[in-house]
Amino acid sequence: MEVLFDYWLRFGINLAIISILIAGLYWRRKPNRNYALAMIVGGTLVYAVIRLLLQFEISLGVGFGIFAVFSLLRFRTVAISLRDMTYLFATITLSLVNATLMTFGTWEEVAAVNLAILATLSGLEYSRVMRSRANLSLAYDNLDLLHPNRRADLFADIAKRTGIKPVRISVNHIRIKSQTARLRVWHIEEDE
Repeated sequence: MEVLFDYWLRFGINLAIISILIAGLYWRRKPNRNYALAMIVGGTLVYAVIRLLLQFEISLGVGFGIFAVFSLLRFRTVAISLRDMTYLFATITLSLVNATLMTFGTWEEVAAVNLAILATLSGLEYSRVMRSRANLSLAYDNLDLLHPNRRADLFADIAKRTGIKPVRISVNHIRIKSQTARLRVWHIEEDE
């Protein structure tokens, strides 16, 4: 009974850490319910498989290689964003590390590694430097503001009209006859 309790305790700790990763960081911006479910289930499966491999003394490298092939097989056919793939790998890595360190390491090592990974991802997610820049193409009708001396007025006008705060604007095409221009406007994606 003690072995079963010990297993469920460690499994619960791993699940809690993965949940913090997904709910606290991944879900914060552009959440995808399907990927979040896949990450949580994938993380718990990696943990369970690695614990079994360690218990039966099968090579950890062979076991992880086999599981990696199966876990990524489905994601090859889906257009998954780099951010989603990063969180998928972070979930798999945390589960692998937790299974290994909870078997052979100390609780201090488990805490240190988990905190380091979560702190790194958290620092990057909350950093203004790492925010995603989005861009849009815009038909614009005020050619007077395209003059280099009126750059601030152009930024203010686009912000007023679109509700986004541009950080960069480029002029792709000007149509003198129709008095319009095609602009590319970059802005920081805000949290939803």
